[in-house]
Amino acid sequence: MQNRYLFIVIVSILSVFITVILLISPLLDGIAMGVALAYASKPIMRKFERKLPLVLSAFIATLIIVLPLFFIFFYGLFQGLYQLLLIFSDFQNFFEKIFTTLREFGVSEDYIQKLREYVPTLYSFVSQKFSVSVVSLTAKFIMFLLNFFLSSIVCFYALLDGDRFVRKLLSALPEENRKIASEFFEEVDSIFTGLWFGNLVFAIIIAFISLPFFIAFNIPYTPLLVGLMFLAAIIPIFAEWMVIAPVAIYLFTVDVYSAIYFTVIGVVFLYIIPELFIRPQFVGYASKIHPLVLLLSFIGGGLFGGIAGFFIAPMLAGIATAIYNHFTKI
Repeated sequence: MQNRYLFIVIVSILSVFITVILLISPLLDGIAMGVALAYASKPIMRKFERKLPLVLSAFIATLIIVLPLFFIFFYGLFQGLYQLLLIFSDFQNFFEKIFTTLREFGVSEDYIQKLREYVPTLYSFVSQKFSVSVVSLTAKFIMFLLNFFLSSIVCFYALLDGDRFVRKLLSALPEENRKIASEFFEEVDSIFTGLWFGNLVFAIIIAFISLPFFIAFNIPYTPLLVGLMFLAAIIPIFAEWMVIAPVAIYLFTVDVYSAIYFTVIGVVFLYIIPELFIRPQFVGYASKIHPLVLLLSFIGGGLFGGIAGFFIAPMLAGIATAIYNHFTKI
């Protein structure tokens, strides 16, 4: 009878857990991002917590992290849509600039004339695809905005109640196991804080590195592009190439040689080296996760699970590292 009761309790708990996961799965991106932002802002909260109440410290730390992200994202989105509208409103002139650049590069007039014949077809194709997918894009954009705002709420409550939740969880354990569990949770907390605060510092470094790079090529909207590079390095829906590629296209209409130099230097020094070497080494040192494990978790998590995977996979690697570090000390 007792075994049957235990079986029913376990099945009920698993059923509730699976149901909750299914219900919140559309919001998993925002939840995972919010947890990561909470650990990134935890050192900031600790500074304010010495002189201010916990609620106010958590609120200020959340604003310091979230407000710049919101501003950069929405301002960048506005400018991106504005530039797209300019291109569509003057589609022919845009391609004439490209054809002029091709002439300067030595492309024959016959080949340019053949390309010009495809411009109306290309314009019709792009317009048709955009009109067909506008409903789908709108739905996805609304869901992304919802998750973006949700991440700030999760960040605040994770900062406010995270430690309290761990204490209550420890109090539910048998007394002889509390010390070991407490040490393990402290190890996880240290790794997660190093992981996401290190990732935040890495994003700031990338932004500062990109500043002289954009200035050297006389790129307009340099402050915005620096902000987008910061956003690209910290939020996985962007990547550095999504900033570099449009700028390279713009430079191609101005000076083809500058576009080539910009693309090569940008891809090497703002994308390949930072993503494959600097981020794994820097964040790995801060979080005590092996750089190769960290690199694979960032890439694999992003490819497999999108935004949520980008945040969850490194945290799973962090938990595995915490287990290894904890039990090798015993």
